[in-house]
Amino acid sequence: MIDITTTWDRAHQLKASIPALRADERGSRIFLDAPSGTQVPHVVLEAMNRYVVGGTANRGGIFATSLDTEELLLTTRDKVRALLGASRHQIVFGQNMTSLAFSAATSIARDWNDPTRHVVVSELDHHANIDPWLSSATDAGMSARWLPVDPAAHALDLSRLDDLVDEKCALVAVGLSSNAVGTASDIKHIVDRARSVGAISVVDAVHGLSHIPVDLDALGADIVFFSAYKIFGPHIGAMAISDEALDRIRFHKLSPAPSSGYGKAELGTQNMEAVAGLSATVDFIASFGDDPTSDLRQQVSSAIANFAKYEERLSDRFVDGLAAIPGVELARAPHHVSKTSTVAFTVDGASPQSIARTCAGENVYITHGDFYASTLARRTHVADRGGWIRAGIAPYHDRTDIDTALAVLERAVASSRASRI
Repeated sequence: MIDITTTWDRAHQLKASIPALRADERGSRIFLDAPSGTQVPHVVLEAMNRYVVGGTANRGGIFATSLDTEELLLTTRDKVRALLGASRHQIVFGQNMTSLAFSAATSIARDWNDPTRHVVVSELDHHANIDPWLSSATDAGMSARWLPVDPAAHALDLSRLDDLVDEKCALVAVGLSSNAVGTASDIKHIVDRARSVGAISVVDAVHGLSHIPVDLDALGADIVFFSAYKIFGPHIGAMAISDEALDRIRFHKLSPAPSSGYGKAELGTQNMEAVAGLSATVDFIASFGDDPTSDLRQQVSSAIANFAKYEERLSDRFVDGLAAIPGVELARAPHHVSKTSTVAFTVDGASPQSIARTCAGENVYITHGDFYASTLARRTHVADRGGWIRAGIAPYHDRTDIDTALAVLERAVASSRASRI
């Protein structure tokens, strides 16, 4: 098992900043469910509360709280650009990634009038970045192609990328990393191919952003989605869309709404208190960067890189511990394939739900199912077994959390085996 002889020296500070991680009458809880949503630091909760207590307002007024709200929206968009490295993109807020994706898909499809064209989606990914595009393509009489997964490697097989993404391709949608098994994909290669044939490129960064620094200017994708609740924030989604794509797409909107800029794609009154929380979230992430004197972009990039390095050591320890438990089968890409600290596995002869329930009884919170990566679940033959058991390691975990979780899992697996004797 990996021995973590040195730790990231600010992990304790991060953990101490999150109220939910403190022991209460239920005891200490280990939230190994980060892919379903991270826990929220006190400064983010304070920012949301401060916005509401200080007086909420909508845009368009000439009084103080309305002007403050307008300023909040503008500054938060700038912070999200820094988080994503997206100087050439507009930031659109919305309810969540799924809602934003369907809004973008139905709007883009208004100009899909050639049934000989097609979209390309990925077998590896969450269906929030699959079904909006399939649905709109079907409505337009277009077909769909799939980037195939290698079931043994739990990774995309890009050997036929050029054949699948050809001159008749209208759009390519792919995830930064798998929310189910953690595999990171070669996004730059896919986006470059999409651009070479004039196709729109769409990236789901909801799961990956908390583990992988994103430089959207360098990546060049047309649309990137993320959700703040996966990276210490509130439940709010955002879409970064290139200026070029935003100008070209005829978004469905109300007639008085702006006809240019982010306003043409942003539907209705936003969740302003969540925007306030998102603003504080970016600042919180930046506070764990390497150089407090550098600009916000450099701070958030180095912070996410620090999170990833620390998580990698914890996940290596966790994976080694799981591999030593009889009956556990890991669903993890090979060592040479990049991946996040999300670890999926199955237990021979035991349902994922039963393992998760036993762990929950000992205050170790892990998740089970297909996590909306239902195509991947079918391709890897776990769909009819209840999916995977999934643990998601965040930078607020430590070695004690990992070792405790492994001990609980070992007891859960042993109990399931004993019940079958």
